[in-house]
Amino acid sequence: MTCMKAQSLITGFINDELDIGELERFILHIQSCKECREELEVYYALLTAMKQLDEDKDLSDDYSEELNEKINRAQERIIHLRYNYYRKKSALIIIILLITVVFSMYYYLGVSEEENPVKESKFRLRITFMEERFDKPKDEIELYLKEQEDNTPRQ
Repeated sequence: MTCMKAQSLITGFINDELDIGELERFILHIQSCKECREELEVYYALLTAMKQLDEDKDLSDDYSEELNEKINRAQERIIHLRYNYYRKKSALIIIILLITVVFSMYYYLGVSEEENPVKESKFRLRITFMEERFDKPKDEIELYLKEQEDNTPRQ
């Protein structure tokens, strides 16, 4: 993060308006850049004092200590949110693995359906086809089929 970007985020940090990604990058920059840290301390003291005066509160004795506490709370918040993120990810992965195991067990150990091969059927595809194709009575079709069987040479 550049110093310009960090300085533009100072009021957002003081007012707790930064999202978690910006907050993390901002804190990392503030810890490594002495000039931005001093700028943050000045703005924090100024804005906090103005806010306390507007709310008729007693002015703080040590704004630097309050700022350090705010930064520490922000770091704890980041760690907590990361922990929750990874905890949720791992819980999701465990649930997916459990579902996979359950379905695998059901598939391999589950009751399989018995095969019921057809041994005898009165269904004749050719008759049904012929009935739909020609509007002939069923007896005529059967007679035609029998004649065709008789006319075919046998081996």
